[in-house]
Amino acid sequence: MKRTVLWIGVGVAAAALAALVTLLLTTCIFGNHRYGEPSCTEPQVCARCRKTRGEALGHDYRPATCTEPETCERCGQTRGEALGHAYLPATCTEPETCERCGQTRGEALGHLFTEATYQSAATCLRCGVEDGDPIVADLEGMALTYMEVGTPYPYTTASYEDHDIDVTGTVEIVDHTVIDGDEMFPAREGYEWHVVTLRLVFSGEDAQQNGMQSAMTYGDYYATDAEMGIGTDENGLRPFVVNYYGSRVQCWQKTCPDEEGGWFEHELRYTWKEGVQVPCGYDGTLLIFYHYDLARNSDRLYLPAGDVLDEHALVFRMQ
Repeated sequence: MKRTVLWIGVGVAAAALAALVTLLLTTCIFGNHRYGEPSCTEPQVCARCRKTRGEALGHDYRPATCTEPETCERCGQTRGEALGHAYLPATCTEPETCERCGQTRGEALGHLFTEATYQSAATCLRCGVEDGDPIVADLEGMALTYMEVGTPYPYTTASYEDHDIDVTGTVEIVDHTVIDGDEMFPAREGYEWHVVTLRLVFSGEDAQQNGMQSAMTYGDYYATDAEMGIGTDENGLRPFVVNYYGSRVQCWQKTCPDEEGGWFEHELRYTWKEGVQVPCGYDGTLLIFYHYDLARNSDRLYLPAGDVLDEHALVFRMQ
C-alpha cells in the first residue's frame, strides 16, 4: 500500500514538472520572451506571444545611382527613381562620360588641328593642344646684325653728292616704346604702335664733302616678302603687310618730321621718329638700314626686305 502511494506521489510530481517545463518552453508566463531581431518596419517581436519591445529600425537608404533608385541597405526596399546618367560632352580624347558613374557612350571627337603658322604650332581648335612646332621663320639662322636700343652701330651707305663714294657713320635706336596711339600716331582698334626714335651721325671727311644718303625699309621677320606700299594717306600713313598667324594682315607706317637735323660743327646729325601700327602683340616688324646703292636704281626707296637683307644690313626687331 505504501509503495502504491509512493508511486502515485512520484507520478504527480513528474506530471507537475512536465507541465512546468511545457509552460516555460511554450509560453511567456514567466517573462521568458524570445525576441527576434528588429527590422526596418517592425520592432523586436516575441516569437511566442508576439509581444514587442523597442522600435522599428527604419529604412537605411543608400543614395540613388544612375541606374538604381534609393535602396535600403537592410531590406532592399526602394523609393524614388534612378537618377539617370549625367553625360559630360565628348572631348577630343574622351567620349561622352557620365560625371557620376563614369559610364561612356559614343566616341571621342578627335583633335581638329589648324595649320602651323610662324607664331604657333598646329593647334586644336577645340582643346588648344599643340602638335609639332611653329613654322621656322624666314630669317631664322641668318647672320644678321640686330640692333639694340641705346647702342650706336657703324653704318655704311652712299654719299649724297656721289653715290659711288661710300661714307660711314653710325645709326642708333635711341628709344622704343609701344603705345595705343596719340596725336601724332592715330589709334586703331586691335592695333598698337611701335615707335622708335632714330639718330644718324656722320662726321668723316667724305661726309663733310659729299653728305650722305641713308636708305631704310620695313620687313617681316616671319615672311620677308612683306612689302611697303607706295605713297601715304592724308595722315602720312604708308600701308604694308605682315604675316600674322597664317594671314596677311594690313599694317601702317609713319615717318615723323626731323626733331633735329643738319650740320652741327663737324657732325652731320639727324634725329626723328618712326612708327609702325601692327596687330596687338605682333613681334615681327623689322626696321632695316641698308646701303643706298641697292635703292638708287629703283623707282622707290622702300625696297622689299628680301632684297636688302645681307651681311651689311642693320636690323631692329620691334618686339
